[in-house]
Amino acid sequence: LLVDPYYNGPSSLEIRKEYIEPIAREFPHIQVIPYVIPGRSGTQLLPQDLAILHSELDNVRAVKEATGNIENMRLTRKLCGEDFDILSGDDNMTYRMMRDPMIRASGVVSVASNVAPAAVQRFVKAALEGKFEEADRLHKALEPLFSIVTVKTEEETPYGPALCKARNPLPYKTLMNILGMPSGPCRRPLGKMTKKGLQVVLNAARRVYEENPEILEPVEEFFDVDLSVRLYDEKYWRGLTYD
Repeated sequence: LLVDPYYNGPSSLEIRKEYIEPIAREFPHIQVIPYVIPGRSGTQLLPQDLAILHSELDNVRAVKEATGNIENMRLTRKLCGEDFDILSGDDNMTYRMMRDPMIRASGVVSVASNVAPAAVQRFVKAALEGKFEEADRLHKALEPLFSIVTVKTEEETPYGPALCKARNPLPYKTLMNILGMPSGPCRRPLGKMTKKGLQVVLNAARRVYEENPEILEPVEEFFDVDLSVRLYDEKYWRGLTYD
């Protein structure tokens, strides 16, 4: 998985010629998956250059697509053809990408699968098999978890309100610690949730637990934890927020 280079701002041509292509040629026995996420990297491998890579290199056969741009995804499918996998890089866009006849995504590299792998797998499998009634049901059950990949809150400061955006992996590592799944802290400069942000995470997890308890049941069984306690007793999130 090769994420678009950040900070120094190469063009799409440079990303192809100086980054993806040399690595793919050096290791022809390894599948190389470009990861296109301009919101984080500030750069973007365009569909045209991705199509060139796919046409010239047997080990570039998929992309992790996290542009959030439906037209970009459709162009990727048009240029790269049918023998190419488009993998969603945004949990909350996966279903739309899989259902869109001009995208036909193959699945997702999922954040939510860190806490609900079986449910995410069932959801994707149902969509791939055209079992859309089941896929709809699972998508709705998982939506609260999809919604906390990024958590936005407005926080008060001595100089007025300010937007705080807690991005993956912070919300999920926080949730995993609450659930009793060993995950440890984030590496600096990522830190902790705000109290408002934590409440958003808790509300989402509680909604899943109360409305669709089977989604999180494997966590209870594997880690031998009781989520009816851990999701409601503040001792389990003490120290996970800024004061």
